Amino acid sequence: MIDWEIDGRLAGACNCGTPCPCWFAEAPTHGSCDAIGVGVVDRGHYGDVDLSGCKLGVAYRTVKHVWDGGLQVAVYIDEQTPGPQSEALEQILTGKAGGLLATLFTLVADFKGIRRVPIELDETGEKPSFTLGRDAVVGLRPLLGQDGKTPIEVNNALMSFGGSRLLAKTESRFVDEDLGWNWQLEHADFGPMKLASA
Repeated sequence: MIDWEIDGRLAGACNCGTPCPCWFAEAPTHGSCDAIGVGVVDRGHYGDVDLSGCKLGVAYRTVKHVWDGGLQVAVYIDEQTPGPQSEALEQILTGKAGGLLATLFTLVADFKGIRRVPIELDETGEKPSFTLGRDAVVGLRPLLGQDGKTPIEVNNALMSFGGSRLLAKTESRFVDEDLGWNWQLEHADFGPMKLASA
């Protein structure tokens, strides 16, 4: 198996209340969890392929609880990604390259395929946001702690993907017309992303 590693940043949102109960193996707020996430690779490789600067995404819909399986999943790769990097990300994001994503992909019952769309992540300023596709710009409103300045942080959650998560809210929608998905989003989060083949 090819050695790979990703170190970067990740932002996500779903239709659950904040924080998303899936992080703690609890039932989704509304009975199922409709969720999206985007990541930017600051440093990474798949064998000899440099993945630095690559942008990726995922959208999934649960039947009930995410950990019960039966997921519908679509994988997204930024449309500007060159061929070798795109092929490497396909292997990683579909679980074929091992690591945590291989474990998570055992929960998938309906794989919707790999889609190439615009992907952006902007964590600067007071209004961070991310984009997954042409019709889904997700604005994030960080939830601040007692000092009124520092975002609330959750550590060691089940869906942390390698780092602490900063809590946020959103009033955005995710739309993928080809898949018939049009979801109202409420919970949001962002933070580091660390994934590897082992």
